[in-house]
Amino acid sequence: MADAAAGPRPTTVAEAFTNTARALEQFSIERIRVEGLSCGRRSGSRGPEREAEEDEGVRTLTEQAFMREFVFQSRPCVIVGALEDWPAMQRWRDDTYLFDLDGHFESVRRGTEEVAALSNGTTAATAVVDSPLKDEEHDLSDDSTQPHADEEEDGLRRVTVALTPNGRADAVTYVTYQGTKTKEDGEEASTAEEAVVTEKLFMSAAEIRATLPELYQLLCANPAHPPARPVFVDLRRPAPVVAYAQMQNNCLEVEYQHLHDDIRVELDRFGERVFGGPHEAANVWFGTPASVSSMHQDWVENLYAVVRGVKEFILIPPWEGMFVPKPELPSAAFAVQREDEERGYSFAAAPVRDGLKLPWMDVEFTPAAVEDAVLLPPNLRGRLHPLVAYVQPGEVLYLPAMWLHRVAQHADVVDRRARENHPARGEEAAQNPPLPLIAAVNYWYEMNFTNPAVVMLREFGLLL
Repeated sequence: MADAAAGPRPTTVAEAFTNTARALEQFSIERIRVEGLSCGRRSGSRGPEREAEEDEGVRTLTEQAFMREFVFQSRPCVIVGALEDWPAMQRWRDDTYLFDLDGHFESVRRGTEEVAALSNGTTAATAVVDSPLKDEEHDLSDDSTQPHADEEEDGLRRVTVALTPNGRADAVTYVTYQGTKTKEDGEEASTAEEAVVTEKLFMSAAEIRATLPELYQLLCANPAHPPARPVFVDLRRPAPVVAYAQMQNNCLEVEYQHLHDDIRVELDRFGERVFGGPHEAANVWFGTPASVSSMHQDWVENLYAVVRGVKEFILIPPWEGMFVPKPELPSAAFAVQREDEERGYSFAAAPVRDGLKLPWMDVEFTPAAVEDAVLLPPNLRGRLHPLVAYVQPGEVLYLPAMWLHRVAQHADVVDRRARENHPARGEEAAQNPPLPLIAAVNYWYEMNFTNPAVVMLREFGLLL
């Protein structure tokens, strides 16, 4: 695609959006390099032949051209070669290192002053986690599910881990459970009559606090794939526990300080320059292919860096978001109880409500629908034009503010081959194969309301 600077510049915001839509339709999600950010070396995670083929036709842009062609036009892209100098690209391949299985992280053990600070509540983001386990009827709390400040008096760093039976947190879910039959006016019947209840709810994950080795064990126990029908959960039956670390409240700074030396600052500095200010949050994500994020949108500019594994983004532009159903649903959360060391966690028999109602996007489709619109829900055909982007290790997705996105993940070729070639016998067989891990870092930056793309959406009332 020719550099936009070579042709006439759009004279109106509407014309810019027309150009963006045309470029997206013709070229899908473009892969680019950025001067001063993309390195010449490659990660080797996709194989030399595929990488050489993919590098053909990849443009190199200046930061100014990136801002003009992508930021100002609200156009996503994949930046290649942006993480090749990160120590994390090698270190995070080692599960023993990443999950501190040998106790090598000195910073994992806290000093008495830090523990005291936690006890005083001065680092609330680490010490306090919203928990659904305080419901009087379903109080299944124990030391591992209630994040009291004194849980860390042993000096071990703990991180927040999400647990769900279907790999989906913050998602529209049909939940079946044994409940109490109610009258039509919503009041409970005079006699306690048990009934099977199926409700459409906005479900959040149960959250626990776990040490890094405990997180590793939970990830090892994850099923290989998401359930076939993840929007349906029957709490009357035993369910697998899908774990992932996904706390999105600046957790890189709050819970993963010990990984700071693995991450170079160039990407964040790039974000500060092109978005006009420091990041609002820096987050990490650790999980396996069993997890899927439901369709949602964020009101921030996002640089999403994949260190290990492959991230699959289905993207819908914000000007099509108005067509996506967004019902207001009762809000609830899964709750867990600890069985024992061997059996781990089990889910409570009923969702725990918080008394709120939340609007959430009620649409679910896979990359197949991107190729064949017949697979889209009938009411959305011709209205939605989803795009799909696969972000490989060492690559960064620029996800503009307000773009709708659904995120799945896959093991990359390095981990797949290592798992396939793991010996069945001998001394090496006693060691676990590498996890099918997906590890990512993402930076959020404040959305600029003077951005031409945002102005256009606001003029058409699409910022609601």
